[in-house]
Amino acid sequence: MRVAKVQIEAPITSFRYPHFLIGRQAGFDMPPPSTIYGHIASAVGEWFDPATVKFAYHFSFQAKGSDLEHQHVITRGGQSFMWGTKKYPVSTQAVVQPHLRDFLFGCRLTLYLYPPDLAEAFRHPVFCVNLGRSQDLASITSVEEVELEQAKGAYLEQTLLPFSMRPQLGRGVTVLMPRYIEPPPDREPHFSRYIVLFDPVYAGEVFHTNRLLHYEGRSADEWLVDPSSPPKHEGLRRGLIFHSFVGDEDSVAGFR
Repeated sequence: MRVAKVQIEAPITSFRYPHFLIGRQAGFDMPPPSTIYGHIASAVGEWFDPATVKFAYHFSFQAKGSDLEHQHVITRGGQSFMWGTKKYPVSTQAVVQPHLRDFLFGCRLTLYLYPPDLAEAFRHPVFCVNLGRSQDLASITSVEEVELEQAKGAYLEQTLLPFSMRPQLGRGVTVLMPRYIEPPPDREPHFSRYIVLFDPVYAGEVFHTNRLLHYEGRSADEWLVDPSSPPKHEGLRRGLIFHSFVGDEDSVAGFR
């Protein structure tokens, strides 16, 4: 299986929980699939058919913190004002409200994309490269096409996994993430459950305490791996689990 492999670095980024607006804005520790869709669309230069692309990624950051940020709360109406001898109504009013927002520092994203011809879009991105918010500028450090290999074992770490793997996995945090946001004007969001995994786990016929659990009917003997990834326990390479933006996520998890 041939895919595009894109290396992206960002000094700072933030992936806000979409349901938190006032007070404190907590953030995900990994980019949601909807963020990945927007990132690809920015490089391509247009909204693309979400059913035509599959992705996997490896994400890391050096530090995490919070800082104050201004939020402009706009409401309808408000107090009227005087101009000369006349009184004028106000249609809208805005209040500046400081709040804490979570940030990630020193971020690195290795993005694997199918089909592989998306590599060309990242060699010549149409719009400014950012990761997360529009002001979170990022740099594309390398773009290449790689041939993934099938292996009897692999390691998984610093990645996003489908919730369907939860019975096999004793590690990671279950989160509800925006999977895909439809184009304007409706911008209808779609959500799915995922597993945010940082600690390495090992799959296949390998002995290790952090081993992927196997249940009857759920084990996988062959994995798609990146042969250029750094080897770990017993020479295993990085395993890749591909996701989709629409459709049955469980069927895509087996896209290996």
